Amino acid sequence: MGTPDDVRLVQAEAEASRDRPITRDAKGERRGAGRSIVQSVRLPADAFVEIEHYAEEAGVPTSALIRGWILHALAAERSSSLKDAIDHLVGETERLRRIAARTDVA
Repeated sequence: MGTPDDVRLVQAEAEASRDRPITRDAKGERRGAGRSIVQSVRLPADAFVEIEHYAEEAGVPTSALIRGWILHALAAERSSSLKDAIDHLVGETERLRRIAARTDVA
């Protein structure tokens, strides 16, 4: 949910079809439980620069990365099934691999 690969896939689909006309029978797809809410969050400038770096490294918009992190943390807080726990571990494994790759390069 909200992994950089998911974001890249959605971006690629949107980019590939951006010049095509929308068909008359096209129906929008509502994702999530309704409308989105915009919430402003204060971060130290150096933390935001670091987040921008991670987003650039992952090839996703900064806001998408932050949103993915928040939704991932929220899902982890409310999860109660074994599947949810496994999904959380998979996500953490991917995150640790990214950290290891950065550490190996440095």
